[in-house]
Amino acid sequence: MRWSCRELQDGWVMLAVDVYLAEDYAPEAMAGIRYAVHPFNFDEDPEAFWLVISEMQQRAAMVAQPLAASRACAFGD
Repeated sequence: MRWSCRELQDGWVMLAVDVYLAEDYAPEAMAGIRYAVHPFNFDEDPEAFWLVISEMQQRAAMVAQPLAASRACAFGD
């Protein structure tokens, strides 16, 4: 997994995690999860930041799981 952060307009920040799904980090086998957050959202509840990070990690772990054969064949060869 590779984490990054980018500043957007009006103080918004994009948190991103990229999950490499193939050996040798092939870019064509990658999934990305993005969340746009505003730091003001965390002023009253700093724990909310870690909840966002935790949710992103859980989603990344789900994406990285291998597909069952029946789902893998749903899109053709």
